[in-house]
Formats: sequence, structure tokens, C-alpha cells
Amino acid sequence: MFFFIAASSAQNDLKAVATVTLIRTEPITVKMLRDQVRQVEAAMGQPLTAAMRRDVLDGMINERLAMQAAERDRIVVTDGEINQQLNELRSQMGQMMGKPPTDAEFAAALRQQTGMDLPAYREQAKKSLTIQKYLLAKKQDVLRSIQEPTAQEIEKEYELNSTELIQPETVEFSAIFFPVANDAERNRKRDEANKMAREINNSAETFDERLQRGRGANAGYNVAQRSILQKNSAGQQRAGQAFMDEAFALAQGKISKVLEIPSGQARGYYIIKVTGKYPKKFLTLDDTHLGYGETVRTVLREAILQRRQQEVVIQAQQELIEELRKGSPYKIFEENLNF
Repeated sequence: MFFFIAASSAQNDLKAVATVTLIRTEPITVKMLRDQVRQVEAAMGQPLTAAMRRDVLDGMINERLAMQAAERDRIVVTDGEINQQLNELRSQMGQMMGKPPTDAEFAAALRQQTGMDLPAYREQAKKSLTIQKYLLAKKQDVLRSIQEPTAQEIEKEYELNSTELIQPETVEFSAIFFPVANDAERNRKRDEANKMAREINNSAETFDERLQRGRGANAGYNVAQRSILQKNSAGQQRAGQAFMDEAFALAQGKISKVLEIPSGQARGYYIIKVTGKYPKKFLTLDDTHLGYGETVRTVLREAILQRRQQEVVIQAQQELIEELRKGSPYKIFEENLNF
């Protein structure tokens, strides 16, 4: 009976819920759809309704139509382009860590953020880049229609958001830190941080030397050249009240004792040197927004431009999908959707 049930389940998994036929027939099986639904449910933290599962299936059909159309029109993504995207991600991660991540650290970060190992992420990146290139090739006119924000539009955006453009009291600092991945290594990382604090012994020169050393591979600790912490609820949630109190109490140029961030992605033990202190203020258009490192005018310009880009890309995607779906180059098997 057990083997019969297992065999029946396996056969059901292989049933097609849809087929896509643009240049060849490609099935979407019950298992493929179920796996995709589970990923979406895990990301949303709740089960999907029947209508939402149908939306997931539509997305899978659209992806396969776009991939087959790109293949038909000889749109190719090279390994070099995928590597470039991965290197950009590594660079961003390195800026946050204060040193280039190892292969193991990079793979672990990808797994944590996307739920995919590196080979699966590369495959997904190839699909995404292929579809992007196909979209750019087919909808150049639409995408080129994006207008640069005028000075008047930026000023209007500032007026609409002026009550939110308040820079809280802010401290800027460099950090040497020992990240804690799990409870088992907590005591060891704390001991390593205390040892480092004794070596530094409140010496700014020694701190800077250890900071520079930490940018190399196999240093045994991480560094951050420039971090900012703002005195608001987001800063408190990110760092914890004890860390915040100590950071804001330090004078510029001074070095902290070992501080702990007890939870979250930044969990670990820190030694910081304050490099800047900024009072609370209302930001003008030409003030630098510390959270972005750019003027408010530039931040608002980029926000308007990004909003317009998103609107145009959505429009272009919808037009492209409508064109690809003409003539019904796909079929859905309703009887297999109840899984």
C-alpha cells in the first residue's frame, strides 16, 4: 500500500498543470507549481488562496513565454554578464563587511537572503537577465520615453515631503566587529572582541591599524569604514538601546568599550570609533542626506526617476506579455490545479 501511494503521488507530481508552446512544448508540472507556491508562501508567511496560486501559475507561464521568445530572437546572456552581477553583489557585501567576503561567506549570505544556493541563484540570475535584455530589445521606445525630473518637480517633491526630511541626531563611526551567527559561537566571539579591545587600549592609532588590517582576507574579524546610527526607533531596533546610548555618549574621535548587538542581521560584538556627530535638523534641498551620502536634491531626483522607471517598466512588461500571449501559445489543465 505504501509503495502504491508513493507511486501514485509521483505520477500526480508529473502531471502538467500547463504547457507553453512558442518554439517548443514545455510543461509546467504539478510539482513545479507546488514548489513555486511554497516559496511564495514562505516569503509571505501565509498560505495562498486558489486565486493567488493561479497568479503564481500565470507568472510561470509568462516567464517561460519570455524565455522561449528570447531564445527565438537569439537573445543571449553570457557567463561574463552573470559573473558581473555576482561581482557587484560581492562588492556591496564587501562594503558592508569592510572587507571582501570569502566564497563561503558570499554563498551563506545568498542563501540567507534568497533561500537559494549559488548554482540555483546563477540559474535564476540568467533567466532574469535574459528577460531584461529581451524587454530592452523589444520595448526600447517605451523605455526611452522616461523624462528627467525638472527643477520644479524636484522642488514640489520636496514640499510634499518636507515634514519627513528631518535628520535625527546622528553619530558616524568606524567599527571593528565580530559577527555572531549562532549561540554556540557567542562566548568565543565575545572573548575575541575583548582581546581586541585590550590590544587597542583606547589608542586611535592602533584602532586605525586594526581597521586597515581587517580589510584583508583571513583577518578573523570584520570592519566597517563608515557607519551611521540615527537616534530614532529604526536605529534603536537595529542596534539596541545599550549600543545606542554608548555610541551617542562618546565624543568625536573616542573609542568605545566592547558593545553588543544582541539580535538581528548585525548581531555581534563591536568596538567603534566615533568619526562624526550631527545634531537634529530640518534638511534643505542642498543639505547632504547622511543616510544616502548625497544632497536631498539628488535623492529626490533619483526617487522621482526611479518611480517613473518602475511605471514604464511595468507598462512595457504588460504590453510584452499581451503580445506573447496572442494566439494562446499555452494551455492550462484546470483539472490538475487542485493539489
